[in-house]
Amino acid sequence: MTLHMKLRAPLRLPAWPGLLALLALLAPVVLPSHAAEAAAVAPPASPILDPEKEGMELAVKLRSAFPSSDSEVRGVLETRTETGRSRKQPLQCTIKVSPTNWVVTYRAGDPVEQERLEVLTIVHTPGQPNAYRLELGTNAAAGKTSPPAVTTPLAGSDFWVLDLGLDFLHWPVQRALRAEMSRGRPARVIESVTPAPVAGGYTRVLSWIDLETGGVLQAEAFGMQTNRPLKKFALGSFEKVAGQWQLRDMRMRNLKAGTQSELKFELNKPAE
Repeated sequence: MTLHMKLRAPLRLPAWPGLLALLALLAPVVLPSHAAEAAAVAPPASPILDPEKEGMELAVKLRSAFPSSDSEVRGVLETRTETGRSRKQPLQCTIKVSPTNWVVTYRAGDPVEQERLEVLTIVHTPGQPNAYRLELGTNAAAGKTSPPAVTTPLAGSDFWVLDLGLDFLHWPVQRALRAEMSRGRPARVIESVTPAPVAGGYTRVLSWIDLETGGVLQAEAFGMQTNRPLKKFALGSFEKVAGQWQLRDMRMRNLKAGTQSELKFELNKPAE
């Protein structure tokens, strides 16, 4: 399961890479928040003539879109347990763009408390699977890395590596199911399916893609032995700053575990 920005591809995405886009995902997003504004700026939904072809074309556009420049965003990652206990951690995300790829780095935890620091790096290269590196505790400070399992949670949260990397957009089956409104925005519903799910992971993911921005508005992930969602992702509330709508928060619910994780962003407010 990011900042609204111009892309090298024609498709416009919010700049946060992955989700959460889960995953293109964790910086303030500039979006009109009302249905009337959405209807004015979004193109009309065209009929779906070939679900597999159109679904794959949209998935390729989403995973191939390049940020136009480096960026950084900060916020707080809050996780609530089934009993209501809460844990808050500082979160920093940086995006570095090169001619051939773009790299997203998530730093969760207080750098002063190095034993609790986690650093996840995702390398996005058009036409190739994502590459992941994870540094934990003192290894993060020393720069020692290891490739994590895609179901590894970021800093004990409900956001997994595959969520933040939008790994499901690389699966071999992508179907455009229907067009409908999501959070007051015209959206296309895409179903991503994998024939070889990893243990404890997803078999399919439904994503509501904003027709105007290309961002993921909400998503539902399903496990191996149930037709009920295992996890649900959704954008949260927006705040208008200097005439632009910025995303304040987004959340991931683990329905099986009864837990919820929320990302709360520092808004780009002009200096007073």
